[in-house]
Order: sequence, then structure tokens, then C-alpha cells
Amino acid sequence: MKQMLKFEFRNLDSDTVAQLIELSKLWVEEDCSYGMVANEKSDPQENLAVALDENRIVGYIFGHYYQQERKTSYIEVGKTCFEVDELYVHPQYRSHGIGTTLFTMMEKKVSGNCGYITLATSTKNYKSILKLYVEELGMNFHSAFLIKSMEEVL
Repeated sequence: MKQMLKFEFRNLDSDTVAQLIELSKLWVEEDCSYGMVANEKSDPQENLAVALDENRIVGYIFGHYYQQERKTSYIEVGKTCFEVDELYVHPQYRSHGIGTTLFTMMEKKVSGNCGYITLATSTKNYKSILKLYVEELGMNFHSAFLIKSMEEVL
């Protein structure tokens, strides 16, 4: 990894979308998330931050705003939230704080426009997710949806 990466917010021009799609294909190949499918042109959102090594995107985060529609124990009905749809860093660039930097950038950008940042994950490595999101980024763990396939039970 080169020492000087550039971080910026991006519009969804054709080159940016093409690079995001290619990175999402790599994510699928890694087989580190349950049910991950490669992005299509319509998937990335306008709220996009990227990490660049020269002009090549090596990490990204994007998401969308929504209004909380049902009562929960932690978010009031009608509250504006920002959901992180995807946060991904190329494997060769991991463990250098890129994901943390991207999340923090997005957090600062949306802070005045919403009451909460939310995300759901289907990772196969829950320990790394807890380390990043809970320990490093200060998110709270509120619930878990666990699945056991009965097709695998003899």
C-alpha cells in the first residue's frame, strides 16, 4: 500500500460507479458475507465517500436517509436516520484505518441531518465487525438475527 491515500466525497459519475461495481465483485469473491451480491449501477447512493490510491478507489462507504417507521426500544417513530448500505475496503488496504476514516467522514457529513446512524451486516466474521463498529467507532450493539439452516441438520 502506498503511504498517501486521498479521501473524498464523490458524485456517481460512470467511472466511479464502474469502480464500485468491480470492488463489490471482489467482495463477493472473498465470500466473507452471507448473501452478498455484486452491485448494479442503481445500487450506489449519492452519499458516497471513497479512499483513493492515485485515481483507483480502494475503499468506499455509501448509504441513505430514512424515517423510522415503527416503534423500537432505541429509535422513536419519525426520527430521521442514516443507514450505511455498504462499507468496503480492498483486502490489500485493510488494517490501516481506511474503514474508520471513511465511516468518520460520513458520520461528520450526516451528523446535522439525522438522529442516528444505523447499519445491518451479514458478515461471516462477527468478531471483526464488533471490533470495528462497537470498539473503534462507538456504535451500540442492539440486536442480532441468528440463523441456523435446517437443511444442514441430519
